[in-house]
Amino acid sequence: MCGKKPWHLQLLLWSFFMIRIASAQNSPGEGLGSPLKDSYPVQLYFKAVGENAHVYNGYEYRTTDKSILGSPYFLSDAMVPITLSYDEGYYQNIPAIFDLVLDLVVINRLDQNFMISLIPEKLSAFTMQNHHFIRVTKDSLRGINLATGFYERLYDGKSTVLVKHKKIIIDQMLYGISTLTYGDENIYYVRFSGVYVPVHGKSSVLNLFKSKKSEIKTFIRRNKLNLKSEFEKTLVAVSAYYDQLPS
Repeated sequence: MCGKKPWHLQLLLWSFFMIRIASAQNSPGEGLGSPLKDSYPVQLYFKAVGENAHVYNGYEYRTTDKSILGSPYFLSDAMVPITLSYDEGYYQNIPAIFDLVLDLVVINRLDQNFMISLIPEKLSAFTMQNHHFIRVTKDSLRGINLATGFYERLYDGKSTVLVKHKKIIIDQMLYGISTLTYGDENIYYVRFSGVYVPVHGKSSVLNLFKSKKSEIKTFIRRNKLNLKSEFEKTLVAVSAYYDQLPS
């Protein structure tokens, strides 16, 4: 049976509770950008509760097979500070890595050399080195036809551009020896007319926006964009441009 918390921690808990209520009134896309997460009561709260913070709840993470060449992680093998929305709470500067094979965000237990993977269902969004990820749950009734998982949101307007980053294991011959290596796979999607449509090249993008095809071709040419050599950058620019065109 737990005793009463000290009065100062009760006050911090109350402050944090009131902030959580205020945060809940924001739209789902506003959470991580809210100034509330930087406020003094929130910082003091996390300092006080330490390891008891909900973000340190997860499953034991077993590191990947070291014999496979390359890296299974997004951007870096080293942990980098991320901001995340987890179990209805907001956290910042949590060192983490993102396993693209297992689609898991991994952190250390507080002040321990013990890695845990965060529970995917509780992790709604996170930002890692200016890359913003959201968790998408497949829901055919709402027109969400994507597989459940974490997607990087590249653009969010009338249309939405997402990319699914993956690491796949490739068996290839190196110097006559069968060797397993990690390979990159990026799949792009545009939410168009309420449905996520995969796009993978110039023709698929132009076909998606075919009602404004001539305008988009002119836009690409004038801005010296290229759907072959700079696919991601051009896809985002074209999607934003299309959203501004009259119906």
